[in-house]
Amino acid sequence: MMKYLTVIASFIIMLCLGSVYAWSIIASELINNFGFSASQSQIIFGAIIAVFPVTMVFVGQIGEKVKARYLAYISGALFFLGNLIASRSGGSFIHMFLGVGLVTGIATGFGYWVALTTPVQWFPNKKGLITGIIAAGFGLGAVLMSYLSEQILLNGNNVLQLFAIIGVTYGALILLFSNFIRHKSRSLKKPKIDIKEQLKHKVFKKLFVGIFLGTFAGLLVIGNLKVIGGQSSINAHTLVLGISVFAVANFLGRISWGFIADYIGASISIFLALLVQSISIFMLNIVALSSISYLFIAFLIGFGFGGNFVLFAKETAHVFGLSNLGKVYPFVFLGYAIAGIAGPFLGGWLFDTSGAFISAIALSGFMSLAGSLLFLYQFVKGEKHAN
Repeated sequence: MMKYLTVIASFIIMLCLGSVYAWSIIASELINNFGFSASQSQIIFGAIIAVFPVTMVFVGQIGEKVKARYLAYISGALFFLGNLIASRSGGSFIHMFLGVGLVTGIATGFGYWVALTTPVQWFPNKKGLITGIIAAGFGLGAVLMSYLSEQILLNGNNVLQLFAIIGVTYGALILLFSNFIRHKSRSLKKPKIDIKEQLKHKVFKKLFVGIFLGTFAGLLVIGNLKVIGGQSSINAHTLVLGISVFAVANFLGRISWGFIADYIGASISIFLALLVQSISIFMLNIVALSSISYLFIAFLIGFGFGGNFVLFAKETAHVFGLSNLGKVYPFVFLGYAIAGIAGPFLGGWLFDTSGAFISAIALSGFMSLAGSLLFLYQFVKGEKHAN
């Protein structure tokens, strides 16, 4: 029973933390009502994405010494504090950056590490599926956040009040469900891995570069999705719905790619996921966006994007050992941190300078395609060695 409660609690914690993927709604409010530039709005989003993987490296070093639920308590407390600072910012960019970008980013790092690494220890033969289910909570978080944001804003509240409501509600949920997190007995054999040697490992380098390329592409688009659709005169409700569709697809993609990878392997699955993401991103420039095509493309991008957060973790566990996942994966995930800074900011900057997202979308598509081809090469090379 304890292992199932751990999975459920971890999923709900991820659901709360995944609210960050509805950022384009908040970005739109900051731009329209508080005078933020697109670049400023994406700097905050990028900070969250950059800070939480860096935090995971730290948490990975202390994870064996501190009970998992205590680390989750820290996540809940900091999530509340970060949103509270943002709600009291008065629209100040600096205060918003400190509260949401840094404090909430740290909160996400603590909670993400606990939720991702603890449940999989209970199910060593279903690493892909369990990782997919837990990571899916993070992706699904944007669906819930999109709906709540729309309702809260329609009721006459502004984005600062939205931060206060989300901070209190989600912070409390994280603290509550942290009580059900339990770590499996640590009597597993643990092949020790020297961090310096790990950084030199060929597979580690490919995982690091791959997750950077894949998430750079996805984050550039997701951070600006509502604005991209808005340039095609799509109505406001459909724009918000597009974020929910992306999130549902992200959720389904994480479960689906995890399930698929348990059967065909992570390398070929990464190739397929990033190829789907690449093609669908290019479609934003090729297809005339209507309400239907916007939602369809948002779904495809989300489905491909979801693979990034399951497949790289599964391959890390496969290569370096399940018991070392908590130490090694945070370093792989630093590729995501760099992408979190570069992708959204570059997308916002290109829009500010050109007034359109055509070049940003093209760059995003090519980055995803490069990641796809990298893992196609790894798969083909592995097949040749096997034969």
